[in-house]
Amino acid sequence: GKFVAQVNGVKYPSLEAAVEAAQAGETVTLLVDATGAGLVIDKNVTIDFNEKTYTVNQAVGSAGTVTLGFQILKNNNVTLMNGTLTSTAVTSGKEVKMLIQNYANLTLTDMNLVDNTDHILYALSNNSGTSNINGKTSITTNAVAFDVYDYSSAGYELPTVNVNTTGIIKGKIEVSPEIPTNLNISAGTFTVEIAEAWCADGYIPKDNGDGTYGVELGVFVARVNGKG
Repeated sequence: GKFVAQVNGVKYPSLEAAVEAAQAGETVTLLVDATGAGLVIDKNVTIDFNEKTYTVNQAVGSAGTVTLGFQILKNNNVTLMNGTLTSTAVTSGKEVKMLIQNYANLTLTDMNLVDNTDHILYALSNNSGTSNINGKTSITTNAVAFDVYDYSSAGYELPTVNVNTTGIIKGKIEVSPEIPTNLNISAGTFTVEIAEAWCADGYIPKDNGDGTYGVELGVFVARVNGKG
């Protein structure tokens, strides 16, 4: 009898049901900490986690590859905000290997992607569209925090990932060698070194001196009337 999420004041017993009921452009709000099945998202939608945690206990995905927490399909604009997404270690025979697989335009604002079970291979995999990691979004895993993956061989447009967060990205970063400049980092604290090609325009890699890394504005000399 507990309601988990709502859309336009209408409450639903699961996040899955609320997302299914949402019309394009509407916001789904999580009402309580909840555990449930993963989501296949194929619409323009915002999910406001409302400072709550959603734990995926059963993976979703394409036939033969049911290993995903959230699968976000192409040609959509999706925002996940204000909360935590994680998963359980054992998920009814459908173990989550990837918290989010994204083919759309995805914005993560003030989100925490957390792998506290060591079974995740990727917290966030970006295969198409534009992903924006901003606000105070953090990612925590011992595996790959996020990637920028060239999946054009399957007909997908090349992904672009923009990182401008005050949060901490704990985990590896993978970028397909064909598209190193499709990752644009302008803020964030990372546990791996940042390649120069990954920096947003005007930024350079920075060693924070405490075992973490980031970026900073580069030093440049402007020339005015031939002087400078």
